[in-house]
Amino acid sequence: MLVSLGNAENLPVNESLFMRMTDQWENTRAIPADLLFTKSPVEAVVFRLQKIDLEQNDGTARLQFPNELIAGEIRGEKGLTGFSAKFRQQGWIILPAELSAMYKNLFLNILAASIGLEHLYSTKKELLVEAERVGLAAMLPEAEVRKFFGLRLSRFPDSFRSEVANYFNLPFDYVLKRANHLGMVSEQVIEEANSQTLRSPILRRPQSSRAA
Repeated sequence: MLVSLGNAENLPVNESLFMRMTDQWENTRAIPADLLFTKSPVEAVVFRLQKIDLEQNDGTARLQFPNELIAGEIRGEKGLTGFSAKFRQQGWIILPAELSAMYKNLFLNILAASIGLEHLYSTKKELLVEAERVGLAAMLPEAEVRKFFGLRLSRFPDSFRSEVANYFNLPFDYVLKRANHLGMVSEQVIEEANSQTLRSPILRRPQSSRAA
């Protein structure tokens, strides 16, 4: 099952690239030359996901990963948004090199989680929703999120959004999703926050040296 980021228009691009890459692997047993291989980061991500998974499920592992993971970036592939998929006994995670470090880290966690959870879900939509929940849980500890959302806020001024994004080195809307998963904000608050973003977008790009 291929899990594709973005919308329906991006899916054919991601699927086509995956087919080309796996065909090359079948023929040459070699990583594509234009893949910027990033093995160490994905191993660290998987280790953290597995640790949190065991802690949250009383020692029972829900995540199951293949023995080999291939993760990397492709530069200059028009329409590529990022995807994960299994091929033979491998897990593949491919992201566009043009993404900022913040989004690369975020999507690497979500897509890695999707590989570990694939055996539990029969539809891509359900898998991606749960992978997002699991990935955010690994990146955003409840105690840290509660520092910002423990007061049941319903309005989020730009200064607050920027402070939260800087603190976690993650987009505010994903931190807000994590707060929703934890029951700190409601779906209605999220809808209102999204409409607020459309009316008054954040102009500054968050900058932080804090690791997510």
